[in-house]
Amino acid sequence: MRWSLPFNPLENAEQRAYLEAEDSGFQFSHSFTEQIGGQLAAGFTLTGLYEDTLSSGPLAEKNIPAFLATRAVK
Repeated sequence: MRWSLPFNPLENAEQRAYLEAEDSGFQFSHSFTEQIGGQLAAGFTLTGLYEDTLSSGPLAEKNIPAFLATRAVK
């Protein structure tokens, strides 16, 4: 099943039911605006950024990052 942003099973009952049926734990997705913009708006300084790819699938085949992590300090 494919989902669009935002993915928040705490606010979307259909997404929650899907994750529970798959027994995969809660997962969330955020736009760059939500993640980075929210950190900057809260007064954090961005000190690091890391991207990673999936191990297989269409995105991995094209080396397109599927994950983004930031390091921020206040």
